[in-house]
Amino acid sequence: MTIRRDETATEDRLAQAAAWRVRLSEAGADSMPEFEAWLETLENRAAWHQLSRSWDYFDQVAQSPEILAARQAALADAQKTRSRLAARANMRLVGSIAALLLFAILGAGGYWWANRPQDYQTAIGERRVVILSDGSKLSLDADSEVTVRYGAHARSLHLLRGQARFDVAHDRSRPFSVVAGNQKVIATGTAFNIDMAGPKVLVTLIEGHVLVLQADSNINMPDYGARVIELKAGQQLAAGTAAPPQILPANIQRVTAWTIGQIVFDDEPLSSVVERVNRYGGTRIVIADPAVGAMKISGVFNAGDVVGFVGIVTHYLPVRAVSSDSSTIALESTAKRNGAL
Repeated sequence: MTIRRDETATEDRLAQAAAWRVRLSEAGADSMPEFEAWLETLENRAAWHQLSRSWDYFDQVAQSPEILAARQAALADAQKTRSRLAARANMRLVGSIAALLLFAILGAGGYWWANRPQDYQTAIGERRVVILSDGSKLSLDADSEVTVRYGAHARSLHLLRGQARFDVAHDRSRPFSVVAGNQKVIATGTAFNIDMAGPKVLVTLIEGHVLVLQADSNINMPDYGARVIELKAGQQLAAGTAAPPQILPANIQRVTAWTIGQIVFDDEPLSSVVERVNRYGGTRIVIADPAVGAMKISGVFNAGDVVGFVGIVTHYLPVRAVSSDSSTIALESTAKRNGAL
């Protein structure tokens, strides 16, 4: 009798878990207070995780060529399970579980397709401006990528690499958020720039108001909100992994120069300058000597004008350009070359 009661309880919890999956998906929500209360029970959490493994798989491949076969297999498994348990006089409960699971699997594909993130990318040397469905403007720097997912209650973006400017259409009912590394910028209507091309994530507020939620960089699934920082127009948040975040005054013209095809540097190491210049295409520049990479340089350069950049660098710094082939220019110290002669 104990075994029978345990089986029935497990089936009940799986049915409840399936029902919650459907309810949350229909609501477009990750959670709700009633669900969190149900999830407090250890047995309910186990049932939820068991169901979620199958759900997550189908959510990821909902529109893949194999989805029809997977759905048919799920239906066959449900029918087999119902047949095996028929002798236990539990046909009605098992049928409900199978129907809920199948409905969830079939519905997941349509829900995922309707709410799938859109991906915007640029190649090396390419810049792109995208007008989003709400009128917000997304400006992508070279070699950058942003995913966009708009829902009924939120506008969620993720800067995966590179640099982007966000001019946000005002909508107080749908906060506009951008995740970049361990930073999550939240706004309703404003303009800001995020740069991930260097060793730090730089969030610069051009106008309006934003909150930056920071997560612990040591956890696998960041829980944004460990620290909350408010930025004012003209401020820049510099966040790295080795030091506490800093809020500094920003030169907006310099930060946004890339949007008009210029790169501005102010007393920066040549190594980081070259790394950024290379993102705009043309002949690739390499630095083999750390001493050369540590040299500082300032100036305004046209993005993609490698020849002009190399000419200025070799004029003002003790370095020379050596071309080993048509696709690469090496910068090396003139002092080292002269000493070797």
